[in-house]
Order: sequence, then structure tokens, then C-alpha cells
Amino acid sequence: MPSILNEALQWLERAEQAREVAGQLTDPGARKAVLELAERLDRLARAAVTPAVLRRRELAAKDRKRT
Repeated sequence: MPSILNEALQWLERAEQAREVAGQLTDPGARKAVLELAERLDRLARAAVTPAVLRRRELAAKDRKRT
């Protein structure tokens, strides 16, 4: 499952970049929106690497190989 792990790391990096951008914004609404985006990217990364998700992806890959 290296590809999903790489994707999760990219999402975490994008979340950090979004936080950096949010720190530079002066508009409170824009800052809030960018921080919410960062939080969603964090959650996406964490969800992608949970054992259950990784196992489902592994089983799906095996099924694709059989057909």
C-alpha cells in the first residue's frame, strides 16, 4: 500500500501549506475557510491510513488481479 501512504503524506503536507497560507491572511472569513480545509486534509490523510481502509484496498487489489 505504498501509494495510499504517499498520498496521505501529500495531504498532510498540503494541510501544513494551507495553515501557512491562513497565517498570512487578514480576512477572518478567508482564514477560517483555509483552516477548515487544512483540517479536512488532515482527516482525509488519517482516514486513508486506518488499518480497515488499508485492508479493504489490499483485498480489492487482490480481487482485481484474479479477474
